[in-house]
Amino acid sequence: MKLFAFSLLVAAAEAFAPTTARHSADVALFAGSRKPFITGNWKLNPRTKQEAVDLATGIASAITDESPCDVALFVPYVFLESIKNAVDGKLIVGAEVSRKM
Repeated sequence: MKLFAFSLLVAAAEAFAPTTARHSADVALFAGSRKPFITGNWKLNPRTKQEAVDLATGIASAITDESPCDVALFVPYVFLESIKNAVDGKLIVGAEVSRKM
């Protein structure tokens, strides 16, 4: 599951990478140091704190300085502190927001 989650992140990042510059606006957009930003919202999964920590550390371990994107995970609030401690600053951790429409 860890490899699958990371594969999705990499595939999503590659979707935002420019292949060729067609217009000067394209060049200006990607000329800076801005990286694509990929997020994951876990909803009510995983079910246990240990599953959450395992998944988050697996994703965090795959992130390097050469990673093609910045990564954030939005986890159930009950896992916030555990996940934040587990990833040790390698990615952004936030809480899900549930709204009734």
